[in-house]
Amino acid sequence: MNSLFMELSLRMCVVATSAFIFSRIPVFKRTLGKIASGRDKLLLTVVFGLFTLLGTYWGIEVKGAIANSRAIGAVVAGLIGGPWVGLGAGAIAGLHRWSLGGFTGFACGLSTTVEGLLGGLVARRLQKIDWEVGLATGMLAELVQMIILLLFAKPFQAALELVKVIAVPMILVNGAGVGIFITMLDSLQAVENRISAAQTQKVLEIARLSLPHLKQGLNESSAGYTARIILELTDVDAVAITDRTTVLAHVGLGSDHHRPGHPFLTEATARVIKQGTVEVAQSRAGIGCSDEDCRLGAGVVVPLFCQNQVEGSLKLYRAQTDAITPVDIEMASGLSQLFSTQLELAEASRQAELVTQAELTALQAQINPHFLFNAINTIVSYCRTEPGTARALLLDLAAYFRRNLAQAGDFCTLKEELQHVRAYLALEQARFGSKLQLVEDIPEQFLQTKLPRLTLEPLVENAVKHGIAPKSEGGRVSISARRSGATLCLVISDTGIGMEADTLDQVRRGTISNGVGLTNVSERLRNMYGPEYAPVITSVLGQGTTVRFAVPLEVAGHGQLSAV
Repeated sequence: MNSLFMELSLRMCVVATSAFIFSRIPVFKRTLGKIASGRDKLLLTVVFGLFTLLGTYWGIEVKGAIANSRAIGAVVAGLIGGPWVGLGAGAIAGLHRWSLGGFTGFACGLSTTVEGLLGGLVARRLQKIDWEVGLATGMLAELVQMIILLLFAKPFQAALELVKVIAVPMILVNGAGVGIFITMLDSLQAVENRISAAQTQKVLEIARLSLPHLKQGLNESSAGYTARIILELTDVDAVAITDRTTVLAHVGLGSDHHRPGHPFLTEATARVIKQGTVEVAQSRAGIGCSDEDCRLGAGVVVPLFCQNQVEGSLKLYRAQTDAITPVDIEMASGLSQLFSTQLELAEASRQAELVTQAELTALQAQINPHFLFNAINTIVSYCRTEPGTARALLLDLAAYFRRNLAQAGDFCTLKEELQHVRAYLALEQARFGSKLQLVEDIPEQFLQTKLPRLTLEPLVENAVKHGIAPKSEGGRVSISARRSGATLCLVISDTGIGMEADTLDQVRRGTISNGVGLTNVSERLRNMYGPEYAPVITSVLGQGTTVRFAVPLEVAGHGQLSAV
């Protein structure tokens, strides 16, 4: 038995080494990144089936049967690809083993198929597959194989003698083999995470260099500069930017026929412009370039939005087919969010002449450079350790500025205003952690109530900056809404440092302001509804500040809807 154990261990090392080499191919990486297509999974099934099949040839003849490492490939196929991949890979190797004959032929073929299915069922049941799960699943699969041998291999006495010899070595060695394979996958995933963090830093650097040029809007000049920056700071083979009909810039591979000023040539771009969704093409056919000699092999195309309308697209290309990775998709999506926000800023600037000076001042007051500086530094701090969190914060930052720059009328719903508040607080909570809390007490029936845009967020920002931030232990911001007759009463309170009576009196009289946002909101509410709707401020030193204001539930001339 000791000799068999050593022989199986040596073969398991060969299997593990082969598995590590196999794990480097793009289709395998896409499966780990949960973006594998049906074609990818079919290919994975065939490759793992052949890999599992080799376990038979690497086996050791024992008592008229073969002690082997087939379980490693079958179980791992199920663990990473799911039940259908595991079942398919196991069936391929199982049918081959059955065809070789022998008194264990059918039993071994059946057990290999069952082992692949078992790995897939475990993967479906558990959220995280680590080496311990791999070890346990591999050992359980081999135990199941021994049971199947005893049930189906004939004669029974020969099967029993075989199991006595091979059971312990195969259960231990193949279980360890699955665990080692999963450990290698975890190591591969850690490398991918580090690459993702590096890509996040690249996104921020690209944004820093290109956003000032996009202030002039989406045109050939700004698009050309931005595309060159992306190509220089990434390892993609080509970058293109379009508007709704025309190529604005194309640098890198394919620039000989994808020319600025000409209509775009790819079907993938047309679909993105029409549908507003991300398009990933892993082949030349998927890209759909009308030029037969086009050398672009794979690409990801993301839409560029302005005020919820698709205004163009950003495209990252690679020369090799099947070469677009999850990291490429995340980078393209992050750039799309940032560029879309900047395009909205450019549109806001263009329409500034149509907006009253008071509204423009209110808008500019909200774009706080200190807040942006702190937000970007916070995101950068997460890039290496928590790239997923960094991406989520980038989306919150984009959502925050998108809502700040919205120009679709004077009013918005309470639900929209709360979404703006949450985007702001998500960025601040990333900086303050558990020291900053938000409590909402707003009945759902009031969410569609209309109120002046940028009303709640400036008051919440004021509470965080002047109430919570100076307090070492942090605090809580609460927002509540209650109906009072024909008005909706909103209350924003904090458990911050509060104000002394003299300071509070000066704030009430307007001789000093505890924040630009408070003064701005107060003036707009007075101008829209009258002095009786101006915010009422109360504060207790060391305990916090409360701001109350009301908006009419029905306002003639403004299309205000009743929240009943």
